[in-house]
This record gives sequence, C-alpha cells and structure tokens, in this order.
Amino acid sequence: MAFSLFGAGLGLEAEPLPTGVDLSWDSVEGAAFYDIYVDSRPVARLGADARSYEIGSLDSDTRFSICVAARDSGNNDMEAAWADVVTGSWDGVYRWVNETDSDNGGRMKELTLRIETGHDAVYGQYLNVFIVSADGSEVRIFPLYPLGSDDAGRWEDYGGDSIAATSYRINMELFNTSPFRPTRWRLERVVIDYDSTSAYIQTSALGLTVETETTCRFFMEDGVQKFSFDTKASGIANAVIFRNPNPDEGDAFIFSKI
Repeated sequence: MAFSLFGAGLGLEAEPLPTGVDLSWDSVEGAAFYDIYVDSRPVARLGADARSYEIGSLDSDTRFSICVAARDSGNNDMEAAWADVVTGSWDGVYRWVNETDSDNGGRMKELTLRIETGHDAVYGQYLNVFIVSADGSEVRIFPLYPLGSDDAGRWEDYGGDSIAATSYRINMELFNTSPFRPTRWRLERVVIDYDSTSAYIQTSALGLTVETETTCRFFMEDGVQKFSFDTKASGIANAVIFRNPNPDEGDAFIFSKI
C-alpha cells in the first residue's frame, strides 16, 4: 500500500508493484527537471515533459520512502512530494491452461506453479518456483540446488534419486516430445534478477551434449500478475521441446496468478 503523500502541488501518486513502484505526478510550471529518489538515493533525473516513472529492482514486501522533486534550470528546488510505499511480491499460485488438443501425450493439459520469494545473504532476493501436482504435492524446479551449493555444476544421472535429479526429470518428462531420454545432465549456471530467473543446463543424450536455457520472466498485464516460462535448446534438441500450443501467445507458456 502507499500512504503519507505530501506536496499537493505535485499531486504525486505512487502505486506499489511486486518489485517496484509506479509513479505519476502533475506538472509544475517552470520545472526543468523531475528528480526521483528512493530512501534518499537518487535513481533518475527526468525532463520537463515527464509525468510518470516506474521504479524497478526493489525488494518485495519492503517499505520504501519515495520522493519526486521538481527543479528549475538552475537546479533550484521548486516543489517536492514524498510517499511511503510497501512493495508487493510475485508470491502465489499461477496456472497455464491448454486451449488445444495438442498436449504432448496428455502430459500438458495444464500446469500449475507456485512462486515464493526467497532471500540469501550472498545472492539477495530470488524466486523459488515449484511445480504443483494434482494431489497438491510440490517439487521445486528452481533453483535446482540451494544457492551456492557445492553440488551445483556436477554431472547427475538422469535416473538419480537426489532432489535436483527428481526435479529435473519431472521437468524433462513434461516438455520432451521425443522418445529419447537423457543419460546425465548438469547445471551450468543460474541468473537471478528481481523479476526473472534463468537456468542453463547441459544435457547428454545419445552421445551428444546440448545446452538448454529456461527462463521465468514476471510481468503485470491489465492488473494481473503473470509470468512467461520459456525453454530454448541448442542444435536438434530445440526441435523436440514442447512449445505453447495456445494461439496468439507465442512459444513461451503464459501463466496467470489465480
């Protein structure tokens, strides 16, 4: 929520987002710049025509003090407004529903994922992604290993019984359209951002090693929290990945919060 607005001349409005704040304000006559601050830290200087700005890359469920200051060409203060804002989060349950008869042998009629924000002393904020089964059980598919784990990067047998191997196998069986199964795989690296997560994996099958990149990217659309789930692979492996069959959505699976 947003509250404690001051500076009526600016008419500042601050709308919290899962990892940011959406700002809008009225013009101030004679203003040459509008400066944006978060907790007294300058984040942007905008021109005289600016009336809105979206602050991103903020921690979820956190209170921030936002300031918009109007200044003239001599950098003199003209008007300022403050807002205390508590950001939201991407946490929740999201679902993709197949609108077609193409369902990868019945495995992809719908898919439910749960998102939960995590915090790490070294890596900062990140997003846990869980696959939710029909019986309500969950398996975490990102991150496959605890952040900073020594196990990340080692080769895993496809039929292994570790938590990471089980998660990878579930994911592979959903999206693999070929009759072939990998023999082993390893997590090459992960990329973590406030609104996205990516995993880069090497997979060995039939004597070949291919690389896959799976990315979850979160966004707002018409006031609804959504994310896209997209996997790309190198070489011929790219041709056997199950893509989103729904019309007008592209290859990535689009999930909506429920």
